[in-house]
Amino acid sequence: MATETNKLGIMNSALRMVGSFHIEASDVTSTTYEIANKAYEQAVDEVFGENIFNFNTKRVSLTGVVSTEFSQHKYEFTLPSDLNLFLYVEDASDYVYTDYRFANGKFYCSEPTLKFTYSYLPSLDTNASTLPPFLLRLVTLHMAQNMCIELAGSENRHEILHKQYVLALRRARTLEGRQSAPQTYINDDNSQFLSAHSRYGTV
Repeated sequence: MATETNKLGIMNSALRMVGSFHIEASDVTSTTYEIANKAYEQAVDEVFGENIFNFNTKRVSLTGVVSTEFSQHKYEFTLPSDLNLFLYVEDASDYVYTDYRFANGKFYCSEPTLKFTYSYLPSLDTNASTLPPFLLRLVTLHMAQNMCIELAGSENRHEILHKQYVLALRRARTLEGRQSAPQTYINDDNSQFLSAHSRYGTV
């Protein structure tokens, strides 16, 4: 089922899954619109607030200011205003940096410039057209299962849509994992556990 990649299209797609009538672009006052709009906002918050996808990940360069808060960390950074989940930070040479700490809503370290990678809550009102199809379906299903009982009064349909959402979420995480850099395979050369196991009982 094709879905228009804008807010109205996503809302109407979810309404069709529920079995409800669609809404027009001029409808911003009906009960159906109010329910669908709340479900839309909640879907965006929960799908992207609790999960990390390439779509809702940013990498930005920040410059700190000299601080006297900690003797071992002389630079203080103001975190991005749209930060949801901090993922990792790199130094100016793109190496992962681990000597830092958080305090008072700030970030402290010994490097003057760092590159932060974090997740955020995207505004689909402005960039829904860039939403990948598998995430578009995930958001739509979240909305549908969330407003099904209120609009259709069917617990059976709610259960079916909820199961479809859980499967779609699992598939989205799998697809996202396949886009990540390949992991190093565990073997006798790089695993101390396997190495110790193979030598167990020998002198």
